[in-house]
Amino acid sequence: MNNRETFEIKSDLLNGDIVLPSLSPRISKLDNGIDVYAFENKDMEVIKLEFFFRNAGTIYQNKIYSSIITNNQISEGSSKHKSFEIANAIDFHGAFIEKTVDKETSSINFYFLKKYQDNLLPWFEEIIKDAIFPEYELNIYIQKLKQQYLVNQMKTDYLSRIKFNEMIFGENHPFGVIGILDDYDKLSREDLIAFYHKFYNSNECSIIVAGDINGELLSLINKYFGKNDWQRDNKDNQTNFDLKPIIFDSIKPSSKLINLEQAVQASIRIGKTTISSKHDDFMGLNVLNCLLGGYFGSRLMSNIREDKGYTYGIGSALYSYKDIGMFYVTADVKADKCQNAIDEVYKEIDSFSKELVQIDELNAVKNFMIGSTLRSLDGSLEISDRFRPLLKYGFDYDYYQKYINTIKTIDSETIINLAKNYLSKDSMSEIRVGNETIIQ
Repeated sequence: MNNRETFEIKSDLLNGDIVLPSLSPRISKLDNGIDVYAFENKDMEVIKLEFFFRNAGTIYQNKIYSSIITNNQISEGSSKHKSFEIANAIDFHGAFIEKTVDKETSSINFYFLKKYQDNLLPWFEEIIKDAIFPEYELNIYIQKLKQQYLVNQMKTDYLSRIKFNEMIFGENHPFGVIGILDDYDKLSREDLIAFYHKFYNSNECSIIVAGDINGELLSLINKYFGKNDWQRDNKDNQTNFDLKPIIFDSIKPSSKLINLEQAVQASIRIGKTTISSKHDDFMGLNVLNCLLGGYFGSRLMSNIREDKGYTYGIGSALYSYKDIGMFYVTADVKADKCQNAIDEVYKEIDSFSKELVQIDELNAVKNFMIGSTLRSLDGSLEISDRFRPLLKYGFDYDYYQKYINTIKTIDSETIINLAKNYLSKDSMSEIRVGNETIIQ
């Protein structure tokens, strides 16, 4: 494709009407009240079946690591079958399991071929409803985690990431608390079972399914997951989980240096807490973030990587939880250029508050963001992935259409105002990890 053809396609993204595929699912309910959101694609053999648990993240765990380990170990044994028997059955039918957990939610995703749905649904039921967390499997997994923990303590990028969260949220806050090695030994099988019964039940679950969906599959889902045999029973769960709303205190910006003598490079992270995706300014702030460090042609990449050569890669991100957001710049840099890189980061951040973004630069970012959004909605599996945030945050189905419209219409004056409101240097916290004799 020549440059002229590329330009014309990009120009159409900004000037023409963009109609996104529908994110409005076919909604039904199982007999026990679980909502099922279906995205149908008759041309696709693969089916994705996601069990979304709305409160099974790390912020409500009573024991550190219990949320993550419960999520991982849920398929490692039932009252009927051992771990290897479950794994063999899943592998034999060409299916696989994907498990995810964040601070607020968790998901168990099953990917499988339609022709094996009758064979696989009973196995999925065992995994979701009958996990027993065998002691043997748990001990092996915890030993692996402890080994990985020790390895991570030698990684500058890992330490900068976890310590940064501690700085901006507070070391005792659910969003900032950091586990240590001894916390693995404090965790028992009973802790996982308690967390599992509290949060992995039909009261906490929604189901998202995508692919070649037919009435038979929906009937099977109702057969195996529509009963009342996996409701939350508070009488059987005496563990006290605190489900009160999370309060976010104002944390004073700070700086931190972590000495890692053997480090050959330095990791930096600069940022702050900010607005969540529920805020009217969030979409526009996303455009500003992309200009700064959200894609390969961003200012941070052009300056600190391409021009100065301080790093192989640098970027910025804007991440949203339900009620708060987080903005940060992150990079691994040459140790002796650590301060230089930090100075350039602040220089680029500051420039958005002082100078209007030129139209060519803004249009390039708009085209990139619109194209990325379109690619992320290309197919029913992709749509189901993008639907999860709508379900999590309670957004309308036209959220991404509004996002596209914001990208297309935002102007340089809006960008400069957003920078002044949300990206002042004085509001930023900063962490650097590396050999302190070099990076100070």
